[in-house]
Amino acid sequence: MFFMYGKSFIKIYNIVGINMRKVIPMKKHSFRKDEEGQVLGLPMYLIVVMIVAVAVIAAVIFMIPHGTQTMNALVTDNAVISENPGNASKFTFNSSYDVMIKVTTNDERADPIADATATLVGAGVAEFGTTNANGEVTISVTPTLGANVNEANIKLMVKAAGFEDFEDDTAVTVYRL
Repeated sequence: MFFMYGKSFIKIYNIVGINMRKVIPMKKHSFRKDEEGQVLGLPMYLIVVMIVAVAVIAAVIFMIPHGTQTMNALVTDNAVISENPGNASKFTFNSSYDVMIKVTTNDERADPIADATATLVGAGVAEFGTTNANGEVTISVTPTLGANVNEANIKLMVKAAGFEDFEDDTAVTVYRL
């Protein structure tokens, strides 16, 4: 450990509980290493500033609001979509499918959550919608499967104010028959 003392640093050795001091002279604008390989001349206040900065960043991160409640989202219609293209090449489904989603609180009451944003991503789909007063939203999707891909999943992500984000990686499954 180094302490600033005039133009010298005092290095404190803690040997068997006894502090022994050794004054190490420092030349002006010289950053050299002592016999232990430690760089001398680096200001101690830089280390203190770094410690304070880390503490401030940790406090700011702690103050970021987190959702206080959890929610549940369930695909109530078209959780499985399938078509037969007749070949194994890249295939975009012929029809749009309405995927119905119900978003509720994750407790015994299962209250609907209005104004939640539900997003479906995967299988060539990237669509979103906002829930109504009943916690329901319908999102139209037209999936695409790559060549020789017979199955894919569409991920459901739901965000709502005051709630933790919800994700279901396999909310909708898409099949090539």
